[in-house]
Amino acid sequence: MRSGRATHRRRVPSSCGGPSRDGAAYAALLAAAGGGLSLAEAAEALTISRQAMHALIRTGRALGLMHGDRIVVPRLQFCSRGGRSEILPGIDRIVRLFEETKAGPWSAVQFLIDPDPNLGTTPIAALRDGQVEAVEHAARALLRIDED
Repeated sequence: MRSGRATHRRRVPSSCGGPSRDGAAYAALLAAAGGGLSLAEAAEALTISRQAMHALIRTGRALGLMHGDRIVVPRLQFCSRGGRSEILPGIDRIVRLFEETKAGPWSAVQFLIDPDPNLGTTPIAALRDGQVEAVEHAARALLRIDED
């Protein structure tokens, strides 16, 4: 705080399709994505420690969002296999693309829930169907990442 006013860094530029700084917009996006879990709740769902959950987020293997002063873990990235919850295969590839381009995790959530004409569905639905390569290609196209 330099001038007595709190300064806020915008994590998601509005040009990337993410919400504005308005907390209500973030809450609406999170709700559209199926809601979120606290770090502790997400860790419990995966039967790992809170620290291990934080490490998954920090290393780009899971999607975590700063919402106010806490980390929220979007529910949409969880799936059940053999009666156990796990992170949906391919989420890590999408999270890393959005991190590398500095688009941010909120833009990643927006990407995952918005229908994609090339996929014929939402990217999250395509990931659930095992279309990891196609979803990664769609993310690269959106983020304008040159594919060699």
